[in-house]
Amino acid sequence: MPSELDPAIATFERRREQALAVVADCERTVNTLCKEAGYPPRYTETAINNATKVTQISDDTFYGQKQTPAMRMYLDMRKAQGLGPATAREIYEAIKSGGYVFEAKDAETALVGMRALLRTQPNVFHRLPQGTWGLTAWYPDAKKPKEDPKPKKKKATAKKAAAKSRLPLLPAPRKRERLVVEPSESPVEDE
Repeated sequence: MPSELDPAIATFERRREQALAVVADCERTVNTLCKEAGYPPRYTETAINNATKVTQISDDTFYGQKQTPAMRMYLDMRKAQGLGPATAREIYEAIKSGGYVFEAKDAETALVGMRALLRTQPNVFHRLPQGTWGLTAWYPDAKKPKEDPKPKKKKATAKKAAAKSRLPLLPAPRKRERLVVEPSESPVEDE
């Protein structure tokens, strides 16, 4: 049930995320300095990365983003919350509620387009056997999609090329000169 305090809560959560990002930068700097000094790092990279993840969707979380990064960010949010992969409709509803503006004429067309985007980017998104979608990085041991070999030429195109190579080349047409017949200068005799 929505409360009048929801905007304030969302504002302070954003401030927290910003503060955690600053802390993560400081921790990376400390790790870099430790490495230069020959000491082991003091902070683990996973702790730094997890501290800066947004885990709650506000009205502007995905506003102004491109579709693929918005979908990837949403799936990362789910993973951080322990929810894992999502259906295409769940992804659609989440990024739409987060302010992403679809350019399609209606919701069904937008969903079809988003599914096509999920399918055509196997290096980013991975479809699980039960039909949900996750990030390919989550499944390093999963079977990689086959690389499409170069498309073969159509047979008709190959046949046309072969036939064209067998035809003799004709010389270029010669420029024709126009013959002009002058009327004869003999007088015409009247009868």
